[in-house]
Parts: sequence; structure tokens; C-alpha cells
Amino acid sequence: MQYIHDEVYLTHLQASKLSKTKNLQKQIYKLLLDLITKGILQSMVILSDKKISLTLNVSKSPVREALKRLEQDELIRIMPQSKTYVLPINIKKVRSSYIIREALELMLIREAIKHVTQDDILILESLLQKQQVAINKDDIQNFYLYDVAFHFHLAKTAKLLDAWTILEKINLHIDRVRCQKNVTSSLNVQSIKDHADILEAIKNRNQEEAKNLMSLHLTRVIALIDKELDKE
Repeated sequence: MQYIHDEVYLTHLQASKLSKTKNLQKQIYKLLLDLITKGILQSMVILSDKKISLTLNVSKSPVREALKRLEQDELIRIMPQSKTYVLPINIKKVRSSYIIREALELMLIREAIKHVTQDDILILESLLQKQQVAINKDDIQNFYLYDVAFHFHLAKTAKLLDAWTILEKINLHIDRVRCQKNVTSSLNVQSIKDHADILEAIKNRNQEEAKNLMSLHLTRVIALIDKELDKE
């Protein structure tokens, strides 16, 4: 087993500002999760709770709690009295997660159409516009945030935010592949078109069309992810 001593992630953490009035463990967890998702923290990179706590100017306790949570997510491995390191992308978990995601998303789109209001449609239209502005600026980070927000609002419209909590957990492994440059750049323009088509079907309250379009949208994503995973 070959570990990697790469402390580039500490430079990124150095630029982060933690709020002392908010839960430190949650903030540190989100910071490290973001670095893993974006590939800044790569497979087999060793993590040091001591160095992280010094960099963030916090005690080791919230850092260790954040690391334990990442281990529960199966993103890192903590070896007692030894090393803590980032796990490689789990290909089987990525593919199985996508099957579960599709089932949940199709259920959400069905329920969203039952409850959608004009205000919901205006919010979804606004998110689409913001996605388009982001892609015009080549702002991948905000493009992705608005993409996630679009799917989140469908869950909210469906009145099934518990399902969104499950999707967030499922997406942890999918996002590690999806955020790779080759996948993201290929999907951006198509994702906006897919979302626009899905929204049009929602406006028309055409459940079958909306479900078919969502399925097609997710199929395109997994096809590109599979292509990237095959290179591993």
C-alpha cells in the first residue's frame, strides 16, 4: 500500500474561515468533504489531525469528530495508532448509488408534479437562469451549486425532504467522479437543456414525460461517469 504525503490540502484549509459560534465539527467536515469531492484530497493522501487542527487554529477534538464522520461515509480510513488516509473511489458504490438515485429522483418528480405551485416554477426558472449565467462565465462551482439547488427544490416541492437527505448521502461518492473536469465540462450545456425540458413537462403537469426526461438526464450523467471510471 503506497501512501501519499501531499499537504496541498492544508493550503486550501488555511484560506478557510471558521465561525466560532457555529458547530466546528460540521464546518471542518464540510471543508474536508469539499476537498475530497473536488479531488484536491486525492486517494491515499495521508491526513493529519494535528496539522489540520493547527492550520485551522482549533483543538483536535472537532477535527477527529469530522474525520470519524468521513470514515462513516466510507471516504477515508482511520487506522488506530497508525495512518488516516483518503480511500480510492469505490466504483461499485458509485454505480449502485446511481441506481438508487434514479429511483428516488423519479419518485420525487412524480410527487413534485402533484404539489407544484406557480412560485415553485418561478424558483426553478430562476435557478435555470443562474445556471446559464454561471456556464457563460465558466464558473463551474456556481454552476454545480445551482444544479444541486434545482434537484433540491424538486424534493422540496414534492414535500419529501427526507428523501433529499438520503440523496445527499448517496451523492457523496457520485460527486467524486462527477466533479472531474472531463465529466463536468461534457455535461454543463446538456444539463441546462435537460432541466429546461423537465421544467416544461412539470409546467404541463405531464408526469410520464417528466419522468422520462429525468431518467434520460440521469442516464447521460452515469454514461459519462462510467466512461471516466473505465479509465481507472
